[in-house]
Amino acid sequence: MSKKKAADPAPPENHERWIVSYADMLTLLFALFVVLYATSDANPQKLQAVHHSIDAAFSIGVLNGSNGSSAVLNNGGGITPSLAEIKSNNMAALSNTLNGFAQANGLEGKIHITSDTTSITISLADNLLFDSGSADLKAGAQDVLLQVADALRGLPNEMRIEGHTDNVPVNSPDFATNWELSGARAYHVLRFLREQGQLTKNDLFFAGYADTHPIADNGTPEGRALNRRADIVILYPTVEEMNKSLQGAKKD
Repeated sequence: MSKKKAADPAPPENHERWIVSYADMLTLLFALFVVLYATSDANPQKLQAVHHSIDAAFSIGVLNGSNGSSAVLNNGGGITPSLAEIKSNNMAALSNTLNGFAQANGLEGKIHITSDTTSITISLADNLLFDSGSADLKAGAQDVLLQVADALRGLPNEMRIEGHTDNVPVNSPDFATNWELSGARAYHVLRFLREQGQLTKNDLFFAGYADTHPIADNGTPEGRALNRRADIVILYPTVEEMNKSLQGAKKD
């Protein structure tokens, strides 16, 4: 008669299983303290510099809130809007402000706002600001420019003030050609925006283009009227400028 095979002995109980749980707990605690340290050691000056750099890069400080807050950092959802969305919002804000002013003062058709991939342009008809052949601001022009300044004040963008004419030779003893006339008009607009409109940033400059940048046909009176204008061009930063601004904030 065969003997029964003896049962295998039970494996010894593992008394070190707690080490796995203990290691997991230590890992989580380490991660927690790293996060706490990082948040407590934040340099407020650097954070503020980055804040302003992002505002400058995306051009949104004033147009998204009267307190100059950043819509990128404070929009509540934590999702940064695309640059196209920001430009669209800026365009809408400027249009609402200036078109509302134009309608309230009977100036429809004399203030135009357009945009492209590099800038937003506010075009002011020349007869809204100047008498024929003159570079001196006419009565009522100050109210228009003050309204424009209110909409632009505090913006970090560079702004180019442009003077444009039609192709008809200037008939004025003060200016030999349309080049001098367009440059003088752009300068007077810039000077008013700085001194009276309180746009005191150093990022304002002017240029006179005479008849070299028409937006309509100079062969018709209507076209020539559109070409005689003063443009305020709000420039968006390039990618290189945006990266340089952010790198400068990190170094500080």
